[in-house]
Amino acid sequence: MLLVIATALPWSLALGVMGLWLIGEDHQGLLGARAVSLSAGVAVLCGAQIVFLCCIADRLFPQTPGAFARRVEGGLGAIFFASSIVLAVSSVGVWVG
Repeated sequence: MLLVIATALPWSLALGVMGLWLIGEDHQGLLGARAVSLSAGVAVLCGAQIVFLCCIADRLFPQTPGAFARRVEGGLGAIFFASSIVLAVSSVGVWVG
């Protein structure tokens, strides 16, 4: 269990920092379009939360009600999926012109 936590903690932290960087900074090229960088940042932040919840929180707090955990993780998964769709559509829109 300690190895999983020691691996997942920097992974989720790196994803979270990358998501904030994508949202907060000005970029050039494809990421210069606000819709692309914002949707990419939201998707990466949701990925960070999912990694943290599935790999760390579920192991450290096993008494959490399953329905609550499924609702939170499912909601984050839905936001991740929706932001990935927005990212794909906006990337194609920027790419095509």
